[in-house]
Amino acid sequence: MIPGFNLNGVLPPFVGSTPGAPMAHSSPYECTPIEMVQRFSTTDHRKSLLRGFFRFRAALRAQGFGLGFQWVDGSFTEDVEAFGRDPGDIDVLTLSYRPDPYVADFAAWNAFVAGQRNGGIFDRNLNRTNFDCDTFFVDLHIPSHLVARQAAYWNGLFSHRRNSFQWKGMLAIALHIDDTDAIAALEGEGDE
Repeated sequence: MIPGFNLNGVLPPFVGSTPGAPMAHSSPYECTPIEMVQRFSTTDHRKSLLRGFFRFRAALRAQGFGLGFQWVDGSFTEDVEAFGRDPGDIDVLTLSYRPDPYVADFAAWNAFVAGQRNGGIFDRNLNRTNFDCDTFFVDLHIPSHLVARQAAYWNGLFSHRRNSFQWKGMLAIALHIDDTDAIAALEGEGDE
């Protein structure tokens, strides 16, 4: 379930009367790619951003990343149009396990990451240009206490507006879910 925007034009950080409600009623809100399209493809610009997001997911899968999830946030998950502007991009934190060839070979993984930071899947500037996504990555193969620390950092950063520090919600989308239906729905919306 993706809740509607609250009075401040953001996804609420939780639904209900208290943040102590069951996890299903709090951010990050789990959703499918099709639910994301249904909820956020409200303008041509947003549709273009979604196309880029799905291309980014395809690029991750092409590199072997398929087990994990993504947190989606930024102006894309806000009602910025009410303030007279379009969302700039989609902020995406990918929390994923390494592709099979790199699970046990730390040196190979480090070489892969280094190579992908300049002109590859971990190149934030290139991802902004090619996919309209501001991208970040958490390696779920690192020790659990380090994953927890990184998740806490990113949750704290993503769950607040940059300019006002207002608390807000975000989305969570599994990497293994196929995007085909969502892409078809996105492309078909203009034909109705």
